Amino acid sequence: MANLFTGRPLVGAAGRVRRFPRAMTGRERGRAEISRPAATIGALLVACGVGALAEYFLDRQHGARRRHMVRDRARAALRRRSRNAVRRAKYLEGVAEGVAYKAAHAVPGVSGHKEPPDDVALAQKVESIAFRKAGVPKGQVSVNADNAVIYLRGQLGSDDQIEELVRATQGIEGVNGVKNQLHTHPATTEGA
Repeated sequence: MANLFTGRPLVGAAGRVRRFPRAMTGRERGRAEISRPAATIGALLVACGVGALAEYFLDRQHGARRRHMVRDRARAALRRRSRNAVRRAKYLEGVAEGVAYKAAHAVPGVSGHKEPPDDVALAQKVESIAFRKAGVPKGQVSVNADNAVIYLRGQLGSDDQIEELVRATQGIEGVNGVKNQLHTHPATTEGA
């Protein structure tokens, strides 16, 4: 192939004949023609924007005030976002704790540890379970609890009932000890 102006062949560095680049199709030519002016216009708009910003912020009379206002507003926006992020993190932490609590306590006995009942609940538990197991009437016996130690006070009909009630009370979960202050009915004196 030859150069159209000189008539000499196009020879590359390696001594081979170079080819012209392939011809562009109509679509490619249209894009190339549109992109050059669009790029020029885009560059011109960017340059105008940069110039306007420079004039706005570097103005001799009001430039310093404008720069300081932009700086202060940017810092305030960062502080607001920081506070909102901390607030949001605390909220999500609370939600996560609630979900963990619900998951741990959804099924009884799965959470690994049971909290011991308070003294009032423990005394009521003794009254409902131990008296039923021992077959003893509740009317004459007072049940108190102090730090998971059960105090039984009152009168029962026989020593066997007292022993059965103490044994049933000791077998209840959560009871650390039993203080037996029960006694039997006093023997009535005959002939007096």
